[in-house]
Amino acid sequence: MINESTVRILKTLDKYKIFIGIGVGVAIALGVGGSLLVKGKTLKSETAWQSIWKIQNDLSTANRQRGQDEKTRNEILTSAANTLEYMKENTSAGVMPWLLLQLGNIYFDLKNYDGAIDEYNDFLGRYGSHPMTPVVKQSLGYAYEEKGRFQDAVKQFDGGSLSNDNSLSAQKGWDAGRCYEKLGQTDDAIRTYTSAVEISPDSIWATMAQYRLSVIQ
Repeated sequence: MINESTVRILKTLDKYKIFIGIGVGVAIALGVGGSLLVKGKTLKSETAWQSIWKIQNDLSTANRQRGQDEKTRNEILTSAANTLEYMKENTSAGVMPWLLLQLGNIYFDLKNYDGAIDEYNDFLGRYGSHPMTPVVKQSLGYAYEEKGRFQDAVKQFDGGSLSNDNSLSAQKGWDAGRCYEKLGQTDDAIRTYTSAVEISPDSIWATMAQYRLSVIQ
């Protein structure tokens, strides 16, 4: 029998699966933003970069307010989204991958999942071979899942490697299995859960996958 502590972990991970996954995307996006700063000539003016770093400061403030002042937090996020939408039409291509991912993340945080889906798909349509593409696909999968589009979600989670990090690949197996269960496709759920366990047996994703396997097999 699964112990009470593990059940709590499972429920917590399912509740915050989006935050965990999107956090990876934001971290990578910030790293790309730092490298692009060195190549500032790709932007039309320094004003654009000033806007970007102001947005990052605003988002940091919003994250600190999570669960405290949600109204103010949402106002900050909406303002950042409006600025990024303007920048899409007035910024050169060099910063566009970062911009699209960040905008998708903000819309996701605002629970505007249709907006997030549009931005993530825009990214994938423009930059299919970009280093951030696997993270964007995972984020898109989460947005589809929130919309109840589980078949679309598993297309983003199942197949291909997220990165050379086995723990992250195991996370994809957990994500896919969860959606397959919601679709009632038990065999596929077993396959992807088993993959998560085999890829990274010591990860939290493997632990959760093993629990689900014990329930559905």
